Formats: sequence, C-alpha cells, structure tokens
Amino acid sequence: MSYDTIDALKLLEYSDREAAFLYAVAVHSGYFLRRQFCEFVDRERGSISTHFLRKAMGQGLIRAMDVDGRHFVYHLCGKSLYRMLDDPDSQNRRVKSGGEILRRLMLLDYVLRHLGADEFLETEEAKRRYFTQAKAGEDATRTASSFGEPVPVSIARDGERRTVRFVFIDQGQRSLSKFERFLTVYKALVCVLPHSEVVYVARGLKHFQDATRLFERRFSSRGRTTPACPLGVEHLVRWLTVNRKFHVERRSITPAEHRLLQEGESIYRDPVHIGVITSWNNGAMDAGKVRELFHADGTEVGFRTELIEASYPRLLSFGAGHSAGHETDERDAQIALFNNEIAERTGQG
Repeated sequence: MSYDTIDALKLLEYSDREAAFLYAVAVHSGYFLRRQFCEFVDRERGSISTHFLRKAMGQGLIRAMDVDGRHFVYHLCGKSLYRMLDDPDSQNRRVKSGGEILRRLMLLDYVLRHLGADEFLETEEAKRRYFTQAKAGEDATRTASSFGEPVPVSIARDGERRTVRFVFIDQGQRSLSKFERFLTVYKALVCVLPHSEVVYVARGLKHFQDATRLFERRFSSRGRTTPACPLGVEHLVRWLTVNRKFHVERRSITPAEHRLLQEGESIYRDPVHIGVITSWNNGAMDAGKVRELFHADGTEVGFRTELIEASYPRLLSFGAGHSAGHETDERDAQIALFNNEIAERTGQG
C-alpha cells in the first residue's frame, strides 16, 4: 500500500479509512458498491456514506451508474486519483461490461476480506519484480500474463514460510472452461514457486467439487508427498487448525471451514493421523513439525475454495460465459447507462 497516496487523499479531506478504501478500489477493481464502503469503514448505511459519495462525485473521482432505478454501482474513474498512483491510464478507469463489473466487485470483496492478513502485489510491475526475485523465469511470468484479466496475487506469511496465492474469480460461469484455461496459463508459474496456492472464489457451491477435481488432475504430482496426505501437507495443517478450533476450543467456524472439517474427517483416520491430531491438540506439534514429519518438499501447491456470500445488483449478472459478440453488446449498454447517470444521486447498492 502506498502511504504517499493515502496522505494525498487525506489532503482532500478524506479520513484514514476513506482514503484507504479509495486506494484499494483504484488499485484492485475500479468499481465498488456502497455496501462495500460501509463494511470497510465499519459504519451502517447513513450520513457518512452519503457524504463520502457526494464529496467523491463532486471532486470528479467517481461516477454513479444507475443499474435498475434502485441500485447504484460506483466507478472510480477520476484521472487525478490515478495520477497519484503514477498510473493515469489505468485499465480500472475504463468502462467494463456487466459481467466484468460483477467480477471486479467480487474481487474487491475478496481483497477487502483478506487485506491486512495477506500482502497483495498491487501492480503488474510489483508482480514481475516479486517473481523475478523468486527466480520464476520470464517465460512462466509472460505466459501467466496472457490470461487477459486482473488476477489477485497475494503473499501469506507463516513465520519464515511464504505462500503465494493466485485467485480465480467465478462471477457465475456456466462451465469450468475458463478456470481450466486459468490453470493452463498459470501452471508453470505456480509450480516453480516454493509454496503456492490456487483459490477458487464464487458466489455459490455449484462448481466447487468439480473445480477441486480439475485442480487435482492438473496438479496430481504436487502436494501429495505421502499416501497419508492425499490432498497435500498444507491441507492437513489447515484441517488440524480448524479441527482444534471447533472440537477443542469450542469456537464457531465459517461454512468454508465446516466443509474443510468434513472433508478431512473422511481422510485423516489412520493411526498416524490419530497421533498427529492428539499431539496438535495438546500443543506438542505445530505446522513446522507436521511438514517435517510428512517430508513436505519445497514446491507445495495447494488449492481451496472460498464462498463470497454477498449481494450484488442482479442486472450485473448478465454476460458470464457469453460469447465475444455478447460482450460487445453489453459494453455498449454499459456506456449508455453511464451517459444517463444522475451525478448527485447516491441511491442504494
């Protein structure tokens, strides 16, 4: 995160949280909902969000798109803000199709959910610099960049260990063909890094099982160091953490953690697992010892699914999985909506 940009936005009379939100939108998505702003600044819908939206529109930073007469999507398109980022011609300033706006809103929800816990590589230059330092190779990096749309990449730290996360956003795809292409173009880059993880993000559970099976077929030789860890050592570590949280600490768990718990309970039943579970629960074993026990190699590739349970304007759902011709029609319709906007209305959404 660029604190220089945050400070520059604060000079425009934005609070710390408001400036940080504008920065996150500018870097990651270009589009946002009023709901997302309210959640980020930890305020209910009301005068604070209304004042923020009116001020940003008055300064020419955002434009309001009336989706259906009741809900609005906001486009952060002011060139002055992107100049602060040294990226005045950012793709995030450009008008997108309905399906792409929905994907970007989901992307923003994912980023805001993990901001702070993960370190996001915010620009293409930052990604190239990191992968160069990691000796990933130019060919692998160039192939990954051919996917053609922004892909969130973040670094998760666990002591000295760094796991690079590559996020695929499914905004309502009819099949897994796009995810299959994602795995194809990113495989070389994912596999050359010491520790990496692919995250499949969607609004529903429809493709989760099939996406998991597809990943396992593509990366069958990765993360399977022993028969005791058929889904990889990192899966076992995550499962042990959730298992202790739920059964020992008696704490509530998320739906995603509950699915992980059920999945692991059908796998980790052998005597070696029972011993590890007992040692983990009484504090005698940690993640490092588990990795050492199962001889995890230096090129672990993990996979997980993540459910985004959030609301989005319904009319943005068109376009997912459509052909190029449909995308052109949607883009023309999107431009028409922007040309018909009412600048001072802040509406719902």
